[in-house]
Amino acid sequence: MVVFFQKNFAQQVLPLDSILVRIERNHPALKVVDARIRELDTYATGAVSLPPPRVSGGFWMTPYNPARWSEGMGAFMVSAEQMLPNRGMQQAEGRYMASMSGMQVAEKGVMRNMLFAEAKTAYFNWLILKKKITVVEESKSLLRLMLQSARERYKYNREKLGSIYKAEAELADLDRMQAMFAGEIRQQKTMLEALMQFPSVTDFEVDTAVILTFWTNLPALPDTARILARSDIRAVEAQLRTARLEQEWNRSKLKPEFGVRFDHMFAFGGAPWQFSFMGMMTVPIAPWANKDIKTKIKGIDFKFAAFDWEKAAIANAVRGAAADRLVMMQTLQNQIERYENNIVPNQRKRFQSTLLAYEQNTDELFMALDAWLELKMSRLAQLDLLQQLLQAKIAYEKELEIR
Repeated sequence: MVVFFQKNFAQQVLPLDSILVRIERNHPALKVVDARIRELDTYATGAVSLPPPRVSGGFWMTPYNPARWSEGMGAFMVSAEQMLPNRGMQQAEGRYMASMSGMQVAEKGVMRNMLFAEAKTAYFNWLILKKKITVVEESKSLLRLMLQSARERYKYNREKLGSIYKAEAELADLDRMQAMFAGEIRQQKTMLEALMQFPSVTDFEVDTAVILTFWTNLPALPDTARILARSDIRAVEAQLRTARLEQEWNRSKLKPEFGVRFDHMFAFGGAPWQFSFMGMMTVPIAPWANKDIKTKIKGIDFKFAAFDWEKAAIANAVRGAAADRLVMMQTLQNQIERYENNIVPNQRKRFQSTLLAYEQNTDELFMALDAWLELKMSRLAQLDLLQQLLQAKIAYEKELEIR
């Protein structure tokens, strides 16, 4: 079956790709993630730096009795100290902090995929609803013709009043259905406006010049590479990379750091001035000083295993969900083909033959109405199946993040 729609050039027409581009560019949730990525990248640029110097001043080896100061005892000392951190440790910290934005990038992909699925659902629902309105309008035209003929026949007692009332009730029900479908279209439009951050005063139309052939050439089961390309799996891999860099950073903390200190003493009582210049080194190999670092390094090893199992669990769930969607699409495909090739053509022939018999006064109006009703319901049921097939396809694309 091929469903063809005519374009309406009176309004701005937005293809699906254009809508997805607008969502990616304008949606606030994605802008929030972009800001967080820039925030984390900015933090990473400050990882390689020197710690602030320490400056101090005060009395040094000075007697409590000020009278002794004039004898050259005591001094006033100023000191300056600067630690020289391990550059390898700072670079490891910088790599660790820079990797954090990678998780946000992957999370943005997950969020974008969800927003795209919502947009596709609203977009294709809109298309199906427009096609249903077309079916309703065609059915109304046929019913009006039958009603016009029935009223003329009633004047000559050749038609039953009950059958006319039934036809008029069906016509009113078609008006109800058309109003309902129009309301649902407004709902889909509002959803798309919100996703695109589109001004509600700007009118637009979906691109109805589309040939929907989703019941043919169904996709095959995805391979492992396609599944592993999902954003949530990439997020787990980003967490794994961050954990490795965190472990590398913690290992670098077991290396010593160095520093220098300069002291200058202004001696009292004309005694010569003095100084001291010393080097310093941390000793992280001391067991009482590195216990917390070693436990963190060991704990991250277990985090690696957890991430591996999490990836496997996600991949298994995606593979199962994709297979389920494919089975659903195949089932719907079979039903749509039956409607297209057998049910709808036979019911159209039945309606045409019944209508011809009614025009030739060999059949009654309620028989033509029954055939008309079955044809209308079958065409709408076929569109319902197509809508379910589209929803299954959208769910399949969501599982594999197909744009």
